[in-house]
Amino acid sequence: MLTAHHLSKAFDSKTLFSEVTFSLTPGERLGLIGPNGCGKTTLLRSIAGQIPLLAGVRRLADSARLGCMSQDQSDLPADLTPLETLLPDLANETRARNFLAQYLIAGDKALKPNALLSYGQRARLMLARLAAQGCNLLLLDEPLNHLDIPSRVQFESVLQTFPGAVLAVVHDRAFIEHFADEVWWVAHGAVHCEKTL
Repeated sequence: MLTAHHLSKAFDSKTLFSEVTFSLTPGERLGLIGPNGCGKTTLLRSIAGQIPLLAGVRRLADSARLGCMSQDQSDLPADLTPLETLLPDLANETRARNFLAQYLIAGDKALKPNALLSYGQRARLMLARLAAQGCNLLLLDEPLNHLDIPSRVQFESVLQTFPGAVLAVVHDRAFIEHFADEVWWVAHGAVHCEKTL
């Protein structure tokens, strides 16, 4: 789905990461961990093509449909409802409602403006929208930030049903244990495999 060869990025004289090489296969789950400010989000955004690399090449498979989920949820239209958000991709209301129900957004919640949903509900809606768009490779930046325990559990349960590959920046160790096939540590300009589960 994704191959990265010798990726490097620096700001001014600070090297965030260098010589990063890895691949992500269909259905694989990879977690990126490390201290704040070490370059995890920058690496994710570089892989997404949102910011330029200093060196290296990242390639997506022809079959890959890339979807990104940011921390700030800024790409979710605040004035639309969940139903209106999914209708362009799912064509009819019944299909969109059934799809939303799989992501635990049902009944009146599907008709509330997105701005009035809880952070956890918006996180699940973002995941639903990416799946409805046919994305099979997800890049998730701190998807559990600001979620309480029940919301985390709900998010984990819907993510488990996603059949594609996932690369996620995460801090939560319990989530990593349930989610990741491999865990990569980002620190001091290097990225290495910490653990294969």
